[in-house]
Amino acid sequence: MADNKKYYYLKLKEGFFDSDDMKLLQSMKEGYLYSDILLKLYLRSLRQEGRLMYRDVIPYTPDMIAAVTNHQVGTVEKAIKILEQMGFIEILDNGAIYMSDIQNFIGRSSTEADRRRTYRNMIDAEKSMVSDRADVTNVVTNVTADSGQMSDKCTPEIRDKSIENRDQKNINILARSSGGQSSEPEADVEALTLNDGSEWKPTEALFAEYVRLYPNVDVKQQFNEMRSWCLSNPQKRKTKRGITRFVNTWLAKEQDKGYRRPSDGRSRQQGQPWSGYSQSTLNRLANESRGDLDG
Repeated sequence: MADNKKYYYLKLKEGFFDSDDMKLLQSMKEGYLYSDILLKLYLRSLRQEGRLMYRDVIPYTPDMIAAVTNHQVGTVEKAIKILEQMGFIEILDNGAIYMSDIQNFIGRSSTEADRRRTYRNMIDAEKSMVSDRADVTNVVTNVTADSGQMSDKCTPEIRDKSIENRDQKNINILARSSGGQSSEPEADVEALTLNDGSEWKPTEALFAEYVRLYPNVDVKQQFNEMRSWCLSNPQKRKTKRGITRFVNTWLAKEQDKGYRRPSDGRSRQQGQPWSGYSQSTLNRLANESRGDLDG
């Protein structure tokens, strides 16, 4: 079937390299290599209108990008990191790469504002689809695991969706204060490595809220496991904006697995000296966090 698209070309304005972003990019060590990689990614994404995905389903790895751009893998890895930080590209959780400004450089008959709006809608739609797929996968995984081990586990807790939404909103509010320059002390847990190389820890109030919301989970131990996952999967590390969603999803999955409670009636979490805080301290922090949210 013939392709009726009228263009597969990149249209750059004469001042393209005079923009502040391009000047800053090329002023870096190996910056001219990074700008060369950027232009080649622009060109390679044209057939998918700014989206980079091999055969529309396979995410491009640094090795694949190195092969198609004729650059060293190490140079490509550094370039991808810098281009994402500067906003030239956006990488979704499913590995799809979107060229942020591509709609400024491709020829079409519609207005530039329309192209930008349509392109942004396309990115948001794929994000939503990726999120929905992840939610379905988690549900199927949990149901499969539970069906094979129901005799060894308690019945998973069925949480009201409105309560989950409220709790998630509370966590997001606390997370925003945790992610900023807050004077509140950080919790005594392992830090999680982000995609830009920095590290993130929850505040004590946010940690206490996690403990309250997931009583069947050893939250501190799960931070150890999440850190191990981040170190083992550098290409999948989360952004500062996405790390709290990752943590909440992880802990919710562990909560839904269910645990056998000790015979003395205490929860698994209460029976282990894992947190570094007394139970009274945890209760106080949880009450303070709820008081801040209610106020």
